[in-house]
Amino acid sequence: METADIHILGGGPAGLTTGYYAKKQSLNFLIYEAGANVGGNCRTLQLDKFLFDTGAHRFHDKDPVVTVEVKHLLGDDLLRVEAPSEIFYQDKFYRFPLIMSDLVKKLDTKTLLKIGWDKLRTSNRKQEHNFKELALNKYGKTLAERFLLNYSEKLWGYPTDKLSTAISGNRLKGLDFRNFLRSTVLGTPKSPTHLDGSFYYPKHGIGMIPDKLCEFIGNERIKYNHKVSRLIHKNGRIEKVVLNANVETQVSTVINTLPLTLSMQILEPAPPQELHAIVNTIKYRNLRLCVYCLNKDSFSPNASLYFPSDEFPFTRLYEPKNRSPYMAPEGQTVIVLEIPCFNEDTFWKMSEEALHSKVWEALNRVKLLNTDEIIHYQTYKLPFAYPVLEVGFEEKVGHLVSYFEQFENMYLTGRSSLFQYLHLHDLFKSGREVVEQIVHG
Repeated sequence: METADIHILGGGPAGLTTGYYAKKQSLNFLIYEAGANVGGNCRTLQLDKFLFDTGAHRFHDKDPVVTVEVKHLLGDDLLRVEAPSEIFYQDKFYRFPLIMSDLVKKLDTKTLLKIGWDKLRTSNRKQEHNFKELALNKYGKTLAERFLLNYSEKLWGYPTDKLSTAISGNRLKGLDFRNFLRSTVLGTPKSPTHLDGSFYYPKHGIGMIPDKLCEFIGNERIKYNHKVSRLIHKNGRIEKVVLNANVETQVSTVINTLPLTLSMQILEPAPPQELHAIVNTIKYRNLRLCVYCLNKDSFSPNASLYFPSDEFPFTRLYEPKNRSPYMAPEGQTVIVLEIPCFNEDTFWKMSEEALHSKVWEALNRVKLLNTDEIIHYQTYKLPFAYPVLEVGFEEKVGHLVSYFEQFENMYLTGRSSLFQYLHLHDLFKSGREVVEQIVHG
């Protein structure tokens, strides 16, 4: 087995961004990827002449240093995109994030008065212990129940009073009572400064970023089809990594991006029983993707469409062509529908044909489509798509992370390994920080 000073476990975005900064520091490293392709759940797939991502990915200009890095990697292939997102609810489309001026145009007077009354009764100074309390406090009962609580339960698979406030990220912005009064009474709507419709996107899909990272790193440093089977430790250090069940390699420094629960399960000797008990309570949400390549120019003008109602099995629809015109042939389009699942859920186990029947029927309640417009249909399964952040997850995860911190030569980074809901710009930053920690001690 080829030797290296640093062994990076996992070739997803976290592993690749870490490898990128390790290469910039001229470090000797290898990346082990279980599959035949890198990128994890941040890839661009191709079906005939149609391109689509494994998720509604976009790159936000949240960290100037990271943005410079990505612009340098992609050059002119990084496009600036202006595309709105909307919520489809009771046969109407609403701007997302929610904007009062838009709600005023589309909701009846009685509902608007309820929203106003809710805003008068709620206070942003209340302490919030879960996402339900956060949503009710921020938006009031009428808006929260209509647009947020039902969607969140579909997305995460748990009642919202069991979900942490951390699932909101920075999305609950844009509504304030003065804006509401201005829109309803004075008739001078003003849009919030926080809009979800402006972002960067690679010309041929989000997978261009992992591809460019690979190109910079060099394929000789990436070991494909090398599944990490065991992590052997002794005296507070990871001594060996076992690959593909039977290939042992001595390690000096390990950067681990594997799912936190998986890492606990493959440790040898096994961790204390109480930590195993915690592992059994931690969940990751899977995604089932339904992809339709259509012989029509467009389905909608939106970057993403969100579906809070239970009548729709999917939570989100995205149309790659609205991010980049190069994602589909001229006069045709591709749409991707996301269905969040757990391993035991019916939708995760359902056949492609049965899933198509349910999804197609629901899709036609949004917009009428003819079956002869379908050029291709395909489904995909994405395990470990994102961590389920329940109330109190920080303490549980803290116990597991603290256990791994006892290994002086192991570093954790990435969404799955740290059990955090991180975005692509976050992964670049955390990869840089891990490498700096190794270099500077």
